[in-house]
Parts: sequence; structure tokens; C-alpha cells
Amino acid sequence: MKMRPRRNDPSDSPSRPGPPGRGQKCHVISDTFRKGPAPGSPGAVAVGRGRGGLALLAVAAVVFGLLIPQTARAMDATAWKHRQPLVVERAGILKIALPPETLGLARPGLEDLRLLNPAGREVPFVFTLPPPAVTATTRVPLSFRATLTGPATELLLATGSTEPIEAVMLETPAPGFLKGARVEILAEGGRWETLADNVAIFRQFGAQQLRLELGGRMAAYVRVTIDDRRSRPVPFSGARLALVGSAAPEVTTPIAVRIVRREEFAGESVLALDLGGAHVPLASLEFRSAEPLFARAVTFTARELRDDAAVERTLGSGSIWRVAGDGGPASARLDVPVRFTAPSRELLVHVANGDSPPLAVEGITARQRPHWLVFHAAESGTYAVLVGNAQVEAPRYDLASLATELRDTPPSPLVPGPAEPNPGYRAADGLAGTVARGAALDPVLWGFRKPVQLESAGVQQLELDLEVLGRAQAGLADLRLVRDGAQVPYLLERPALARSRELGVTSADDPKRPRVSRWRLKLPRARLPITRLTLASPTALFQRHLRLFEEVTDERRGHPIERTLAEADWSHTPGEARPLTLICGAVPQGDGLLLETDNGDNPPIELAAVQAAFPVARLLFQMEATAADPAGAGGLALYYGNPAALVPRYDLALVAGQILAAEKWVALLGAEEPTPAGGWTARFFGSIGSGAVFWGALVLVVIGLFAIIARLLPKPPKPAA
Repeated sequence: MKMRPRRNDPSDSPSRPGPPGRGQKCHVISDTFRKGPAPGSPGAVAVGRGRGGLALLAVAAVVFGLLIPQTARAMDATAWKHRQPLVVERAGILKIALPPETLGLARPGLEDLRLLNPAGREVPFVFTLPPPAVTATTRVPLSFRATLTGPATELLLATGSTEPIEAVMLETPAPGFLKGARVEILAEGGRWETLADNVAIFRQFGAQQLRLELGGRMAAYVRVTIDDRRSRPVPFSGARLALVGSAAPEVTTPIAVRIVRREEFAGESVLALDLGGAHVPLASLEFRSAEPLFARAVTFTARELRDDAAVERTLGSGSIWRVAGDGGPASARLDVPVRFTAPSRELLVHVANGDSPPLAVEGITARQRPHWLVFHAAESGTYAVLVGNAQVEAPRYDLASLATELRDTPPSPLVPGPAEPNPGYRAADGLAGTVARGAALDPVLWGFRKPVQLESAGVQQLELDLEVLGRAQAGLADLRLVRDGAQVPYLLERPALARSRELGVTSADDPKRPRVSRWRLKLPRARLPITRLTLASPTALFQRHLRLFEEVTDERRGHPIERTLAEADWSHTPGEARPLTLICGAVPQGDGLLLETDNGDNPPIELAAVQAAFPVARLLFQMEATAADPAGAGGLALYYGNPAALVPRYDLALVAGQILAAEKWVALLGAEEPTPAGGWTARFFGSIGSGAVFWGALVLVVIGLFAIIARLLPKPPKPAA
């Protein structure tokens, strides 16, 4: 193909004065890039990508040189909160990836982003976004056959495809296994060609690896031989073929990720990540761990406000592992492909550990699908990126016609510097103006309180302990944070997490029922909202039906009755000894539970340990520093234990998004204290709103009214003599 002659460098084109055009809105286009040098000069920019790229970029350079001097104009930058320096060493057409900090400070749609040249004049630009996700093409094979051949399971697939095959995904109902597999394809000449040997396939602890790579090979038949020498065979019900797509690979850029906090809960670890900004379109997250063998399911969530409570919304999930097939080398997959935009700066990563010890994670790296910003730098120097204007509309530039010419512009390595406050901006920033005080509160009706210990001013995260959970209302409506006689507004967070506690277990067998085994479980406190109990037993072979209950007093009859909380079947076989999880359907009224099972004609089973899981509840609130208390950490207490209190409603919900996205300090609860008693009248009239006291008071009032009416009625006349 004959190349057209190269145009002159756009920086050499003379500017032509003229009035700016009206133009269209800032044009957003999709583009696909291939790897190449990241230039910083006009000569390097002119290197095309694909057919005709040289000519297209040359035309774009000329058009930029003609248009931009006409449209660049001075603007008032004092309405923007933040600015980021962008150092340009050489003039030319530049394409930069916006970092997470810019995305987090700007509005979600980037309508408020502006670019200024060294002279303070506005520079037109074009946004280009990564191409939309191309759904992988999958199909079922023409035929699938599974055969047991002695110490192996052989899977034979007739693909029925004339297109290259990327991978084969196996399907099995087996809940847990670890096998080694050999992958072969039928090559020309009727011989089998081995593509991989002793590749690990597994499904364990919520993680699985059933994908076998073919590397884009053409194959009429695929044979998978699964080694069954060290464990019993598992059934395979089918497979799917992933065909090679024609789309160019997606370009991603690395971003810095910081592990802010790690917490251990019952069966899972939760890592709080700082992405550096909100609204980051993530492409993948990669874990670093030195542990030799593991398999974990990971889930990514973000906090959001729903029905006046902070909850977690699932954004994505995947698996990470480092395993070895039977006798083979270890294979690993530590990166999790994702495709979601993190709504806030904080991203929560749940690592499911099951019964295994917590996974040691040394660090996490991430890659984003970048928002590209393309502009023409007419001169070198320090440019400025402005963000943070809630009222401004999206800009209108005369660059819509350049969409095609800029599609193949190669990216530049330039990155905007750290954001700094705009010197001319005077408005308050962030949560500094958030009202941190609520209405006054007289805590005389609250039975208990705990001092709250803070490390520093800012957004706080306070987790409730077992004492608070046991004494507060079931819905936690009676919780109040009080400082200097006034309430501190908070958001209640109820994540899908649990803390575990081992319970004391003692035998409580009834001599009158020798076939029944019974155990008494001791709870740390009464009225604890238990979600589940996990039982473990060293007995190798048994099958039992277990019932969990408590003995409570019947208010009407006055004698104890049994209140069932949970029941389930439990069995052990040699090599298949698993713990039993009992899901509790109600909150116990006392601090003692009973567990029993009928052994029939079998010997009693042993009970090794019992773990109780309690739900996690947190309060999120904002504490500001004062002149008397620079750390904002004094005089704060949590009040609870008022059965008549209603759910509080605070205006803090209006800025819930900022509270949930902010980096949080961990607040701690002190020792429990009884609330200082008020007058007896206050306690009496404050408590008549519920329970027997209310009805007793109502009866007394009615009797008093009848007595008053009886005295006011006229007396009957005396009978005549």
C-alpha cells in the first residue's frame, strides 16, 4: 500500500486568529490500543497504529494546530476546589490516563474537569474510554463422553468447531476435590499432542479451577485424562468451549493500592483497601502471598446506605489459589479479573477461610481501565488539571470531528501530580462542615453506658461488643452517642460478618433417658443474638439428629417449657468428618442452651468444641476537633438499655456517601457503667410506655377515676321514717 506523504509537525503550524466556534459537547469515544512506545514528542506521536495510522495522526496534528489556538480562552479558576500539576516537557498531541485521585475528586461524569495551559488559558480536550467488554463466545461441544479407565477418568470431546479454541471449561457436581489432569488434542496425522500434563483442577472452600487452556489451537477432538490414583473418581457431567475472540486486548494501567485495615471474623478475613479515589473502573486485583498451598474465594464489596442503615453491596467475586496436582508441580492464580467501577475510595475484600487459618496477604496490586484524556500541548511547561466544581456544566469544544483521527493516538507516560487545594477557592471542603451534634438528650431512661475512646478526630468506626448486643434492643433502636449532653449523629452498619466465640460445654445427661446425650452450653451473656453454632466431634462414624433448645418459663402457666432454636442431621464417615453448623432462628432469652441427640442403640458421640457466631454491628460517625479538644476524643459515651426508645433519625444520612467513603478511625468501647439514677418520678413515668408497668399504671389510673366518680355522684335519699 502506498503511504501518503507526512504532513508538517503541528507545532510548526502558524496560529490563525478568529472567533471561537460554538461546537458540540466534549466528545466521548471508545478506542482500542495495541502495545507500542509511549511517546512524548510530536515526531513520536506521528507514528501510526495500524493501516493508515501515520496519515490519520498527521491530519489530526494539523487540525489541532489550526483549531486549538482559536478555542483556548482565559477562565476564572476560583470556582474549582482542587488543581493538579501536569508537567509537559515537549509540545505535541498527548494522551494521558486520569489517575484515581482525579476521578475521586471530580464528579462521577467528569463534567467539572478543566485543563489550563501555563498561561492559565483553557485547553480543549477529548475523553476517550476503553472499549466495552466483549462477551466471550462459548458453546457446547458436539459430543462429550466420560469413561473410567482403571486409575483415571478419561473425558473425550468432539469439538465440532473449525475456529481456534481458547479453553475448555469442565462441569461437575462434585462439591470438593483436587486432581491432576493431562490435556491432549488430536493433531494432524491422527496422533495425540500433549498440551499440558498434571494440571491441577479442583473445587475447594468456595474456590474452583476447572478451566483448561488450549492456547488458541484448532482441534477436532480434545482428550482430558484425570488422575484418580490418590483419591476416588468424581463425576463430570459436561464441558463448554471458549472460542478465541477477535477483539484486541484491553489496555490497562497499574494503580497504587493500600491495605488500610485487616480484621478477622468467623471463617473470613476482611481487608479494607484504599484505591486512591472514587469512581475507579477496575480491571483486576492481584494478591501477594507466600503461603505454599491454599485456595480461597474472594468477594469485593462497597458500603452504601440502604433503609437508613449502612450495608455492603457485592461488586464482584473470584478465586485465588496456589495448589499442586497429585504429585505434580504447584500452579497458582493470584489475580482476579473484575469489571466494575468502585463507587467509593474504600473497597472491602472478603477472603473466605472456612476452617483454614487466615491467609497471609502481604499486599494487593490493582489495574484500572483508564479514562484517557487527549489534548494538544502547544507549548511545554506546567499545565493544570482542575476538578471539584458541583455547579459547572460539561464543556463544549470543537473537537467532535477529530474523534476518528484521535482513535489511534498512543498513550503518553505523563501523569498529573498530587492534588492540592486551589489557592483561590474559599469554600469548606469535604466533611468539615458536617453537623456533628444532634438534639439534647437526658439519659436518665437508659440503663447503661460505655465511654468511647477515640484516637483522632475524623470519621469513626465503632463496633458494638457482646455487652451492648445483649442489653440493647433487638433492632438496636436504643443506641445513643452523647457528648456534652447532646447526641452525636451516627449511621448504623449491619454487614454480613460475624465474630466467633468458643462456648463452655458440660455434660447434662438425664439418668432417666440413657439413650439420649445432652450437653449444656454456657453463653457469655443472656439475650445474645446468636446467628449460628458450629459443632466439632472426634467420633469417626455416626449419624445423629441434634436439637438445640433452651428452657424458659411460661408466663401464663408459670412452669418451664422447652423452646427449640435449631435442629439438623449430622453424620461422619471415615475420611469425611465435617463440622455441623446450626442456624439459630431466634434469640436466646437466657445465657444457657441445651443440645441433645438420641443415640439409639449406638454408643454416645463425643463433642469436642462448640463455636458461637455473633453478628457484627457498627456505628459510623464524624467527630470534629475543637479548641479545647484538638483530637476530638473527649467526653463521648454510648448509652443503651432503654426498651421504650424509638429509632433515631439524623440528618447525617444526607452525607452518608461521604461518611461511607472516608477513611475511618477505629473507636473502642470502655467498661460498662450503670447510668446515674435520676429521680424516681422520672424513671417511673419514663418506663410506663411498655410492659407490665404500663398496664399496672393504667389499672391504677382507672381505679382512681372510678373512685373519684363514685364520690361525685349524688347519694340516694334516706328512707322515710
